[in-house]
Amino acid sequence: MKRLFAMMLACMTALSLVACGSTSSSGGSTAGGDGKTITLKAGMSGSETSPTYVALSEFKRLVEEKTDGRYIIEIYTNDQLSSGDQMKAIEMGMNNTIDIEMHAGSLWGSYVPQMQVVSTPFLFSSYDDADKLVLDPESDGYQLIEGWLSEKGVHTLGILEQGFRQLSNSKKEVLTPADLKGMKFRVPQTSILIDAFSAMGASASPMSFSEVYTALQQGTIDGQENPLSAMVTGKFEEVQKYVTMWNYSYDIFVLNASGKVWNSLSDEDKAIFDECGREACATEIAASREADDGFRKTVEDAGVKITELTPEQLAAFKDACAPVYEKYRDTIGEDAYAAFGYTFS
Repeated sequence: MKRLFAMMLACMTALSLVACGSTSSSGGSTAGGDGKTITLKAGMSGSETSPTYVALSEFKRLVEEKTDGRYIIEIYTNDQLSSGDQMKAIEMGMNNTIDIEMHAGSLWGSYVPQMQVVSTPFLFSSYDDADKLVLDPESDGYQLIEGWLSEKGVHTLGILEQGFRQLSNSKKEVLTPADLKGMKFRVPQTSILIDAFSAMGASASPMSFSEVYTALQQGTIDGQENPLSAMVTGKFEEVQKYVTMWNYSYDIFVLNASGKVWNSLSDEDKAIFDECGREACATEIAASREADDGFRKTVEDAGVKITELTPEQLAAFKDACAPVYEKYRDTIGEDAYAAFGYTFS
């Protein structure tokens, strides 16, 4: 799998993103049997070097192969289709102006409040939890996500991961919630994560991923929280001195087709797209996990101090976030929490 991941990264920049002589579904063509090649525009927030790109590039390859070239997938990185705006890109998927979009589940919380359950601080303790509760298409959690997003007009083709979000900063080693007091951290535009940092005594500064490096470099913020893969993709190790490994929030991405595209597909093509989506996401997950050690080494080699918390230290952070669980109890719903392995006492 390491070899597969390396090959994918090596060929990313060589992939052909534009197919000539084809018709875009956004331009009004349909997936009928008229012999036309249908081109679908796929947008994502990361760059060609981000681990999540593996999923979208593999989805492109599989769809084009399994449909004998009847469908061509054009990939647009860094949210080019929405002028760099992640939230706008999600909205464009819902209103059928982007054919396929792949974005963080945490961002979906702004449109589907229940989606924030996956981002709940310290809800998942391991990848085994994630495999059973989020990534298994037969699990209650996976099916809830499909249902929630279906109500917003998109069809979920697969769920992938960016991993557990870790903490970095330029000021000091963080071992306790008290160490966060007075510090400002970038967080995604997700209310439950904003509230979590407030509960732990820090100041949360929501901003798009593309703005983070400059904000860290200029000292506008002290730190950020992201999986190590995203930290390396953004080159944050150049402007950060400390990383705390705390697995505080599990980070999923969701690969969706717009309602217009999905409804235009034949039943046979729907099955192909679903199969390709799930296979592509599984490939990304396996490759990303095998690459974790490499991301960590990159951070360490840059001179960043990495701190592993003890179970007792982690418990202190989780206790500090207890009010967040209660605050979102009604918004997310006890049934949704239960589907993801948490029950209120």
